Amino acid sequence: MNKNNKDVIMVKIPNSSSFVHLIRVGLTTLLRIHRISSDDLETFTNSIQKGVDELSQSGKDIVAYYKIDEGQIVIDLQCGRKKLQFSSSFS
Repeated sequence: MNKNNKDVIMVKIPNSSSFVHLIRVGLTTLLRIHRISSDDLETFTNSIQKGVDELSQSGKDIVAYYKIDEGQIVIDLQCGRKKLQFSSSFS
């Protein structure tokens, strides 16, 4: 994902158990704004949460990049040098 794109939202959160849920909250908010049913993407959001849980083990800040474009949502997660990407199509 091109991080310089104006349509990409970036959220950086400290690696703390009280904040890691914000990545999923951000995704849920974006889905509502774009009127995408989160029920249809439950598996997708659960996968992202597992990725966040995995990255949170490093003890470093986590950066999430969100992009919704032409029927697809892409989430990139970065924590130090480790990167995970998730994508899903919707109608």
